[in-house]
Amino acid sequence: MNKKKIIFGFLLILIFLFSLFWIIVLKCKLSGIKYAIRSISNQIKVYMYSDELVNSSERVLDTFDQVNLSWDKGEIVHNWNYCNGIMMLAFLKTGHKRFVERFYNDNIYDDGTVNNRKNRHNFYVRGALDDILPARTLFYFLDDSPHAGKFRANIQWIYHNELSQQPVLENLGGNFVHKINNRAWVKYPFGLDGIYMSLPFWIEYEHYLYGTTTKKTTDEIFKRLDWLYKNLRTNNGLYYHGCQSDGKSNNGYVWTRGLGWFAMGQVDVLKLYPEGEKKEILKQHLKELFDSMIAEQDKETGLWYNMLYPKDKNLGCNKLETSGSSMMAYAMMSAYLNDLVTDKKYAFAGLKAFNGVVENNLHNSFLHGHQLDNIYKVAIIYDGEDAKRYYDCSLYVTDDPKGSAPLILASTLVGKTIVKLYLKEYR
Repeated sequence: MNKKKIIFGFLLILIFLFSLFWIIVLKCKLSGIKYAIRSISNQIKVYMYSDELVNSSERVLDTFDQVNLSWDKGEIVHNWNYCNGIMMLAFLKTGHKRFVERFYNDNIYDDGTVNNRKNRHNFYVRGALDDILPARTLFYFLDDSPHAGKFRANIQWIYHNELSQQPVLENLGGNFVHKINNRAWVKYPFGLDGIYMSLPFWIEYEHYLYGTTTKKTTDEIFKRLDWLYKNLRTNNGLYYHGCQSDGKSNNGYVWTRGLGWFAMGQVDVLKLYPEGEKKEILKQHLKELFDSMIAEQDKETGLWYNMLYPKDKNLGCNKLETSGSSMMAYAMMSAYLNDLVTDKKYAFAGLKAFNGVVENNLHNSFLHGHQLDNIYKVAIIYDGEDAKRYYDCSLYVTDDPKGSAPLILASTLVGKTIVKLYLKEYR
């Protein structure tokens, strides 16, 4: 009898433990499903936002005067600049290929140069890394566009007349000067922004036009990124925004959008970088940057403050900011999807940032549609005016492309990230 009681008790314990196990598993599944639905719902909101921006801009696309675009009240139709460039890349990724192709067809002459016949304000800014970025979207039209010839000519023009002619800073590992003949970049001629503006186009140029990447190019890219890792990092693994030409004197400020440009640039480069020891080193550098960013991520919203160092409140406004948070969301999810990082924590951190931006800063009204708030307008590294440029309360704006485009780009990765996370984890 006692033996039967013992066996019966043992069976009850097993049943209890088994039931508890499945309750926990079910709870995890339900929690995961709930989070996935929440993320997809936010993705749909951003797609709606993208559609609204395109629909409201199609009416003025044929205009070549001073008409403003819906995604930035300061951006003129058919201006060749990085703001319009990254918006076109974002619109392409959300299915607006016809709109994007039309924009570029109107914007480029048959010889590949920028069309300024009807808009005298439309031109390349020579010596500005920013003006390389718009050409990146053209790689997607080389196979099936009737305008592929002049688009290819534009890419060649940008490569030979912009990228190849850009001055370099030998004391900074050969990194490019950000802008020449521009007083904002005299004291600190290098900025992290320039990594996204130049290096992805460089490796994409070889990959998409010639089907391979040369060792000379990949070695140059490695040298530049590795120098930044060894010389521009802070004690907690972040990176200063700017550096002087001596390679030793940084500007002392850690700006989230600067880190966002830097992270997105590294990810887009590494997606095409050849396998080998150098790629593994660069992947480790990227992982360490992500680790440092996760440590700074706001636990409640998933966003990052506009300035991560210094955080002195007496300097002015420092808010949880849209553009840098969206860029980091894109970088983390894209890195995870392309196996540049393998730990799921990076994907979750990226999703958390994406959801945080949508739920806190993307607002919808019946009259105005969606609006994206808390985008820091600009943080140029002026000599002696740094604090004012990084902490200006008046510079938090709405629907600026530096926030809108990265959020739209991040939204295109949400579904894929959900599938990779949850289908592998719970199947």
